[in-house]
Amino acid sequence: MTSRTTVAIVAAAVVLASVVQVAPAAALPTRTWVAKSGDDHNPCTVTAPCATLQAAHLNTAPGGTISVLTPGDYGPVLISKAINITNDAVGEAGILSGGSSGVTIQAGSGDVVSMRGLVIDGQGAASGFSGIVYRAASAVHVQNCVIRNFQTTGPNGSNGITVELSGTDRGKLFVSDTLVSDNGRTGTANGYGISAQAVQSASLSVVLNRVRVENNAQGIAADNSVSAAMWMIVRDSVVSGNGGDGIFAGTTSFVFVTGSSVVDSGNFGIQTLGSGAILMSKTTVARNGVGLASSLAGRIVSYRNNEIDNNLGPDGAPTAFNAPR
Repeated sequence: MTSRTTVAIVAAAVVLASVVQVAPAAALPTRTWVAKSGDDHNPCTVTAPCATLQAAHLNTAPGGTISVLTPGDYGPVLISKAINITNDAVGEAGILSGGSSGVTIQAGSGDVVSMRGLVIDGQGAASGFSGIVYRAASAVHVQNCVIRNFQTTGPNGSNGITVELSGTDRGKLFVSDTLVSDNGRTGTANGYGISAQAVQSASLSVVLNRVRVENNAQGIAADNSVSAAMWMIVRDSVVSGNGGDGIFAGTTSFVFVTGSSVVDSGNFGIQTLGSGAILMSKTTVARNGVGLASSLAGRIVSYRNNEIDNNLGPDGAPTAFNAPR
């Protein structure tokens, strides 16, 4: 063999090796399925579905969709990328989660996560976990879900939905047509139906539309550190039968409540603290321990079209009024 031939063969081998090394792995599918009869060793196709949402999440491309084929329990899931989890009327798609949070979202800064048609149930276990924990993602959508029975006997209550943004994160939470009930430590003020918090320099906006927050230790809380920012709207919703406050706004939190009812709270129907502010329009506040309360310069602003009456203690009064425009 001549030296020229040897060089040619070596060169060809190098080229072939480089091609093999850079050949991409098989791309993950953008659509996967789960079923009660599935198996997590399956490829999560419609004919060979997986058994859990976690397995389907691992086998789905970022931005893809996991669909539910049959009623069943699909287990807790840790979400680390953009994903859609969808149950369109096949029956109850459950996440039974007595030993952990139901859905934990720790995704990237540009990722969008959506969930539709899920029943996330803590089964009443004394866990201290939450139904949904949102720590990092650009936006989270929760539609037509039930989040219930996340309870605890410890000093720190469980929440139906927990939002914990920190650092310089920017996040948005959208919840619609959803029931959040029976969460927190029974008979105490520990735990919330929905607890939204931004700390350090994080920024958070929350939209609750046609949401029922019922029979939790406390109802809805928006609270921040001084340098963080939060904006929340509660629209066409019912906050009822919660043991502590119905709606609370703490430091640097701004909450707009419109077309809603805040009733039968064990403590305050609506409360603000520090630099927190709540604006009210077309809202009923009744049968609470106290209707309205503000302290340490907290503000409650009314558009003069609310019904604040028939509370068990004082009805309270707004701190200011705006004229409807």
